[in-house]
Amino acid sequence: MTAFWTTLASYLRGGQKVFIALVAEHTTHSPGTTGARMIVAEDGTIAGTIGGGIMEYNLVKRARTLLEDGEFAPELQTLHHREKGEGEKSGMICAGRQTNLYYLCYPERDTDAVEEAARAQGKGLSGEMHISEDGMGFNAGPPVVDQPQILLVQQSGAWRYVEQLLNQKRIAIMGGGHCALALSRMMQGLGYDVFVFDTRSDVATVQQNTFARSVTIVPDLREAGAQVGYPELTDVVVMTTDFPSDVHSLLGVVALPFPFVGMMGSPAKITRIYKELQKAGVSKEALAKIRMPVGLPIHSNTPEEIAISVAAQIIQRRNALFGARDGMMPKAG
Repeated sequence: MTAFWTTLASYLRGGQKVFIALVAEHTTHSPGTTGARMIVAEDGTIAGTIGGGIMEYNLVKRARTLLEDGEFAPELQTLHHREKGEGEKSGMICAGRQTNLYYLCYPERDTDAVEEAARAQGKGLSGEMHISEDGMGFNAGPPVVDQPQILLVQQSGAWRYVEQLLNQKRIAIMGGGHCALALSRMMQGLGYDVFVFDTRSDVATVQQNTFARSVTIVPDLREAGAQVGYPELTDVVVMTTDFPSDVHSLLGVVALPFPFVGMMGSPAKITRIYKELQKAGVSKEALAKIRMPVGLPIHSNTPEEIAISVAAQIIQRRNALFGARDGMMPKAG
């Protein structure tokens, strides 16, 4: 639920109590993954999921009872998805485990904090929501780059859930053509904030791109990299329509702390790109960090196929590097 806090705020503004369930941690194979979330509103509306199955069915029944009773203290529950062994069982047998956070929101107590979170998330601003046994609150502030987007801290019987609201799944696409449009659509569907840069404002694919959070027209793509907010959190893919624009795009990003830089192109084009970047003084170390050609080798040809190959490479890298950081605990057993 990318609009979770906005949806929650709308119910609270309407005077409804709302039960929320958040997956705070998970292990490999768990059906509910860190960041998954669900709402059960007082009017019976259900939105989102924490993994489905009998686990979710039982939780919804419990939530409706709690909404009627009107009294509930925030709670953590760790569920194991297997039939045997230690730990509380979820009723599912897919393996792994997940820790869920349950919280009953009251309009008179929680609306202000939830609305602040919704406002920050909607505008792409940084801040954090925190939930503990004492309640929930919002704090504005810069992102903590070396901290997971969702963090559960447990110590001496106490716990605290912290969620950074700035989306750390971010991609800047240099170029606004058909491949960029397809990739924008793909990455937006995967929960990324997409930022597109081009030098042309009158191109149909630029005008049709409703998937990007922003489409920025610059006189020279060498200026684009400096305009990307939070570069240390943002992947870059270069897929312009011409050789000079590719070179300028790369020159504008190689010196900045982007964690991933990839460029679309044929072997012949890539050879020329390397030569131009070397002439411009780009070091061998910096060149080695550029993925050329970008994307997994699936023999893609159409814009949609290219988008799939690029998205797959970005996801593969993110999961390999940041799976543990983002809340994926070691596999159980």
